[in-house]
Amino acid sequence: MKKLLLFTLLIGIKAQAQELEGGAGGGFSINGQPTDNMVYKGDQSVMNYSLNMRLLYTTKNLWQIGLESHMHELSSKSSKKYGGFINGYRLIDSIGGDDKKLVYAKNAVNLTAVINKRFDFNEGASYAYIGAAIGVGFARNNSKNYAANESYNGPDGGRGLTYGAQLGYAANVSGNIGIYLEAAMRYYTFDYKNAGAPQIWVNPQVLKYSIMAFPITFGLRYTFHKVPGSAYGTYNKTNRRYYENKRYNKGKY
Repeated sequence: MKKLLLFTLLIGIKAQAQELEGGAGGGFSINGQPTDNMVYKGDQSVMNYSLNMRLLYTTKNLWQIGLESHMHELSSKSSKKYGGFINGYRLIDSIGGDDKKLVYAKNAVNLTAVINKRFDFNEGASYAYIGAAIGVGFARNNSKNYAANESYNGPDGGRGLTYGAQLGYAANVSGNIGIYLEAAMRYYTFDYKNAGAPQIWVNPQVLKYSIMAFPITFGLRYTFHKVPGSAYGTYNKTNRRYYENKRYNKGKY
């Protein structure tokens, strides 16, 4: 019985392909509210822009490993009116309660290592995936400039750990070109070493908060390299045979 299960597993592995693909896309993002000593908290979600880039390698047993990056805005609106402050460049009379955005980061950027489990359909012509991510995040902003629809602009320079999950669907359009749709969750922990927390007048503290974001992106993908499952046991252009175990790939046959 054990031999039969092992044989079935190996047959399943040999039916799969190895791929190296890259992708880029855009979409929208929404986010939750900041925690800790960020006093300005919204109670209305705002739809913001989102950009995505990724580079993924698919193994023979359909695990994807690689790098992924998002850039999107972190902002919301507040029906509550907060007191203002001097941000070093201008006097802010009040914040919130004016149907304008509280912008925590105009450009929140993350770079994460990802691992996905891939599920193929139609012999790899399309696939779904689900996985996890961990990496670093950066909050970039220009608190000197306020747009007409902005009530608060957070400071520049936040950085910290980022982690989360993603799920998506990808399909081929031609031999090397395809599309993908991904919904992700990214949890940021930002620490601002050179910016103080607003509205804390006694015993000032550096600004520190966590926030959740949900970027959804649609993009194009390109397959740089692919070894189909049917290639195993055959020879490539350099007369090297494809085997499941790399130790058999050292010589020419």
